[in-house]
Amino acid sequence: MNKKILIDAIKANIDERFEMTQNAMIQAQNSANSETKSSAGDKYETGRAMAQNERDKFAQQLQIIKQDLISFENINFNQTFNQIQKGALAKTSIGWIMIAVSIGILTIENQNVMVVSTLSPIGKAILHLKINDTILFNGRNIFIESIL
Repeated sequence: MNKKILIDAIKANIDERFEMTQNAMIQAQNSANSETKSSAGDKYETGRAMAQNERDKFAQQLQIIKQDLISFENINFNQTFNQIQKGALAKTSIGWIMIAVSIGILTIENQNVMVVSTLSPIGKAILHLKINDTILFNGRNIFIESIL
């Protein structure tokens, strides 16, 4: 597994989510701004309020993505890891797991990598484990094969 390629893919994923959410927020704002008063009375206010609520939802999502980006940029991926912590890529009996920010599954070099934060259930479970450690998680034994 090429860790550099994985790190670049995580950054690209965060950047893409940021851009998509920002564009959706702008569209919702434009929609709210372009609502025109109609003869239906309350229809104008309701449409405008719905568009504003949509814009606010995207603004909240954008804030979370910004926090993910800040968190990601503060991780030292290049250190030598003796145990699983932020920035570590672990090869386990259930597959590759990267401790960074919550993204989900990314496919890198035809292999699935679970990209999780230390706050996720699996992230919490394997945090601080070392090579050759085994834990029981959701009824499955997870063996730590290596840590990059």
